[in-house]
Amino acid sequence: MDTGIVPEKKRVSSERRKEKSRDAARCRRGKESEVFYQLAQELPLPHSVSSSLDKASIMRLTISYLRMRILLNAGEPLTAEETDLDLQLNGCYLKALDGFLMVLSEDGDMIYLSENISKCLGLAQFDLTGHSVFDFIHPCDQEELREMLIHRTESLFPLLNRHCRLISGSKKAKEPNTERRFFLRMKCTLTSRGRTVNVKSATWKVLHCLGHVRVHESPAEPDPDGAQPSAVPYLVLICDPIPHPANIEFPLDTKTFLSRHTMDMKFTYCDERQVIPVKWRGSPLSQLSTLTFVTPFCLSRITELMGYDPEDLLNRSVYEYYHAQDSDHLTKTHHNLFAKGQVCTGQYRMLAKRGGFVWLETQATVIYNTKNSQPQCVVCVNFVL
Repeated sequence: MDTGIVPEKKRVSSERRKEKSRDAARCRRGKESEVFYQLAQELPLPHSVSSSLDKASIMRLTISYLRMRILLNAGEPLTAEETDLDLQLNGCYLKALDGFLMVLSEDGDMIYLSENISKCLGLAQFDLTGHSVFDFIHPCDQEELREMLIHRTESLFPLLNRHCRLISGSKKAKEPNTERRFFLRMKCTLTSRGRTVNVKSATWKVLHCLGHVRVHESPAEPDPDGAQPSAVPYLVLICDPIPHPANIEFPLDTKTFLSRHTMDMKFTYCDERQVIPVKWRGSPLSQLSTLTFVTPFCLSRITELMGYDPEDLLNRSVYEYYHAQDSDHLTKTHHNLFAKGQVCTGQYRMLAKRGGFVWLETQATVIYNTKNSQPQCVVCVNFVL
């Protein structure tokens, strides 16, 4: 009769196999963690950051770093070493920007973000790098951004274009337009008081994005069938957040004036009367001294800059004062304004009262009613150039 010895041996053998399997898995995880640790140390990150990354973040940042090396051709030998002046200037470039630098791959991955993005949006550089930008922008802006990521070549028929250039004697093909300028709403975790909230409670911040599509040509040899390696486009952008008029902390200079408009862009308010100190020298009380008198003199900024009294513009449409060649551009800009809430117009011309045109640039913001969230008016900060 079976006494149960054999099942006991099988149980012990099974436990030993499980223990060996656990030891092997533990050893494998240890080696894997060591490899990831070494990989993290190779990234150009502070030790305090690289030592706290999880494995998924290490892979995400490593892939982004390799893609940036490809874009910048970092594998090529440097012709000269960086001087002390170069190192000092490198620290000043970001300070000179009002916004941040963003590099996007063809499929919308953020392969590089400058560190000052945290000051603009409250989001950390390393938390975003490697993620898709479409996870952080407004759903209504995604299709427009996809259009901006597309790099269009000159034609679908390169052989025909080459033949036409030979006939016409042109040696150089017309370069495709690589410039990009658009407005984008991106998540922002900064509050008006400077605090940071959770990304789930983030609001939308309008960014003025300006940049170029840069194409990386692969140095690889053609395939055996003669096919050339495909070029990889990247979108390099400088993104400037448009400040809300209520949050402007710096005083407006003498070349700047405010205006308020209805939703059909008629003036309802223009400028405020500023007190300008006017100095002159009075008659001296003696031969050895003079007195300086300071008297306030009220003058409207727009009167000084463009000749108009504020009353001249009330209930008049801004389109009555735009240069004819700028009207189409400004109409498109206003469509963006009503769709996204804020825009920066770029440079345009506005008619002066005494003739001629004055160059301006305007930051426009739609103000919404706090009770029903309906658009109430448009407030513009106008910079005379």
